[in-house]
Amino acid sequence: MEYFELSPETANPKAKALLVDDFYWSTIEESGPFGSDDGSDAFYGFREWRLTNEQSSPLLYLQELFESWGYPYFDVNEMNVAKIEEYISPKSQLDSFNFEMPVFTEEFKKLAKATGMELNEEKLKEIASASSHQMGDRYLVGLDDAIIAVGFGQFVLEGKIDEDIKTLTQTAIKRELLPILVERYDEEYKDIRKEQLNKMLAVVDKMNA
Repeated sequence: MEYFELSPETANPKAKALLVDDFYWSTIEESGPFGSDDGSDAFYGFREWRLTNEQSSPLLYLQELFESWGYPYFDVNEMNVAKIEEYISPKSQLDSFNFEMPVFTEEFKKLAKATGMELNEEKLKEIASASSHQMGDRYLVGLDDAIIAVGFGQFVLEGKIDEDIKTLTQTAIKRELLPILVERYDEEYKDIRKEQLNKMLAVVDKMNA
């Protein structure tokens, strides 16, 4: 696959005209569509996938991507705060650890073998419990970052966005604007994140206009 660098110059002219703020194209701005690690991976993976899936919905790519990541399942259409809080709670992540995240289980076992440490199921749960306390919101933000990256990614590459991914992108942005997720950020960054997410939400409304 040929080298590709995301920029206004390599984007569809419609995207270049609409995405006028620098943060849209940043590779390090966490709140931008492509600046987070998950967002960047999702976008470049989508671009490659799109080469052989021109007529397929981007939602199919997201489904395949989430399955490959092995994150605990979450209904990406969910906006109920109670459901979100349940998902990001440490207990929820611990309960799903062995069954929905086998990739991490195997990695812990490999590490134990390499260091000569005996790792039984009880010890594995102790490690998982210690690791899960700040991972629930990390998983959810990662899922939302990927959705936003693919939604904006289709617009950047094609100058349009399918209605199904457009709706899901709007949902992901609105979910990230909920206080339960915004409050996880430092005070000095919180306002910046809300400003950028609101700009992105307004831009998505204008896509396909």
